[in-house]
Formats: sequence, C-alpha cells, structure tokens
Amino acid sequence: MSFGLKKAGFKLVQAYDAWDAAVETYRENVGHHVWRHDLNDIMGVGSMLAKLQPDMIAGGPPCQDYSLAGRQEEGENASLTKAFAMLVVIARPQWFLMENVEQVARSSAWAEAREILQRAGYGFTECKLDASYYGVAQARKRMFVIGRLGERDGFLTSSLIAARSDEQTTLRDLFGEECPPSIFLYPRFRRNKAVWLADEPAPTIIASSLKPIPDTHTVPEGTVVLTEGQVGQIQGFPADWKWHGQTKHDRMQMIANAVPPPLAQAIGRVILQRESGESIPAVQGNFTRWLMQRGQSNQVARNTKAQLQRARRLLGGRTFADVRLEVIALEEMVEFEELDRKVKSNMRVAVRLYAEFLDSSMQRVKAQKLDLAA
Repeated sequence: MSFGLKKAGFKLVQAYDAWDAAVETYRENVGHHVWRHDLNDIMGVGSMLAKLQPDMIAGGPPCQDYSLAGRQEEGENASLTKAFAMLVVIARPQWFLMENVEQVARSSAWAEAREILQRAGYGFTECKLDASYYGVAQARKRMFVIGRLGERDGFLTSSLIAARSDEQTTLRDLFGEECPPSIFLYPRFRRNKAVWLADEPAPTIIASSLKPIPDTHTVPEGTVVLTEGQVGQIQGFPADWKWHGQTKHDRMQMIANAVPPPLAQAIGRVILQRESGESIPAVQGNFTRWLMQRGQSNQVARNTKAQLQRARRLLGGRTFADVRLEVIALEEMVEFEELDRKVKSNMRVAVRLYAEFLDSSMQRVKAQKLDLAA
C-alpha cells in the first residue's frame, strides 16, 4: 500500500510492521522510514503518531481471522482492526485508509472499530474493489474504507467508480509476448479452477499458489507454474522487487498479504484529487426525480441540481455530515459572497434539499434491511 501511495504522490513519513521480513522488504524497496513495532502497543505507537501529525494513516490490519483462506474466527488478529481505529483517533488525521478482506464488513471487530471512528467524527466510504479493474492482472476483491473528518458517508464512492477501467487487466496485458498460454495456480479450495488462460486475470494470489501441479490434475500443453517474482508481478510489484524471508512460504505469504500497488495508487490519486478540490461527488441520479415528486418542475429540478454542483465545486468537493456546517462553510467562501443574493439563496436551498434527500434515502435503505431481517 505504501509503494502505491508513494507513486500516487503521497510523502511517506513513517511505517510499522511486526514482522522482520516485511520490515526488511519495505526498507530495501520503499524507504528507511520503517519501524518494527507491534501495533497492539496503542500507547507507544499512538504517541509516535500524534507527534508526527500525519494528514493520513493507511493500514491493512491482519486479515487471516476473516479470510476465506483462514480460520474465519475472530481472534487476536481481528483485535488489530480495533487497534487501528484507536490509533487513528489518537492521531486524528484528516484522512485514513484501511484495507481488508470482504468478510471484515460483517465482523464484530469492524463494527466496533467503525463506531469508534464514527464517534470521533469520521465519515466513511466503504467499498469492495476488484483490483483487475485498477491495473492489476488479478481478480482480487478487497474491502477498502476511506475516512475523512466531518464528511458525509459515501463521499468518495462516485470518484472510485470513475477511476475504474472498462475492462479487466489480463495476464497477457501484464506479461506481453512472454506470457505463457496458460498458468497453473494451486486452488484455494479443492474443486476450484486451477488453470488460467493468458487472456483473463489471475485469481486472488494466496500463500500456497505456487505449489507444484499435482499428479491428479490434467493441464493443457504449455501450462506453466510461475516463479515467485512473476507472482509478485501479478500482485502489481515491479520485476526487480526484492523479497526478504527465510523460506518460500514466507515470501509467498508476504506477496499474498500485500495490497496491489496499482490499486493503492489509484485510490491514492482519488484521495489527492478530492483533497485538492479537483473532483466533486456525483449527484445521485434520482435526486431530480425526488425533487419533481415534491412539486418542482423538470426545469426547476435541473436548476436545483446545477446549483448543488456549483456549491460542491466552491467547497472543493467537501461534503458534511451536518448540513448546517456545509452551509456555513459555503457562506465563508469569498467566491460565494460575491454572488447575486438570489443565486446564494438558491444554492443554500439546493444543499439543504440534497441533504434531506440523502437522509430520506438512508432511512429507506434501513427500513428495507429491517424488512429483510424480519
């Protein structure tokens, strides 16, 4: 994740990991600003983070307890998700970025961590992203949570969708003319597909992906088992990346646990574009219809939507969990003050109406969930 964020334009000031091999790999390939430290030491690490005053904290708490490849039992590793949340609250950066497997969304640990972060004033964009649509030759789906102080939930969703490619990245896209016609990757489960063609993305890389082809498997002619370096490339790392670790399993575990750098880079760019005001959240398509249902004509509804988008541009893409703060922030803008009185009034009305629309939409979703539960 650090490597991808660095390529996106972030300045990395500190990194932590409890595994010596990971620390050595980071130090050789990314930078010397890395410490070997157990993040369960919340007071010690929290003190260091508070002194650093970072603009963002990014992390991938261990996922083995949630993963389909793991025990799927919430234990000591799952507690690090809550530790991550507490460290964010201590340092209180404007942004945070967390990665984990999809199953974390249904975990008790994330529910508790989410509440900790929510009480601290963070709004969330929670999304499941497929790395193959972000420049990675691997159909790897992971949960990402992006938080920003004071934001309304879902504030970055439209920009993450806009950053997607129309087509998946394939093995041939990655390896070019040197790509074999098919590769063998040891399946996660016994009946899973094990042979993957050049014109499709690889499956999610796991620590056991490079086991040899069993005698019980019949594979097409020309099928190859990749090297560690090639699997690292599928994960999005450069061909000359140096992996540390005493055993092959150690190195493969490190590769498998990593966030693909191109995916982290894409997310990083989206964050930086919003931070600099280069992007604004898309307005939900049914907002205009909702306005018309409330009595506005089609033209008036379209004008209301246009005034909302204008307000968002003035605010540099910021949204606010509290609409009153959004209006106050708007009124404090010099550009807003210079506008005609009627335009300013229409803009305030548009911001308040959209907040009401989002709140009503949220209530409908909650009601639907209750109905499903019943």
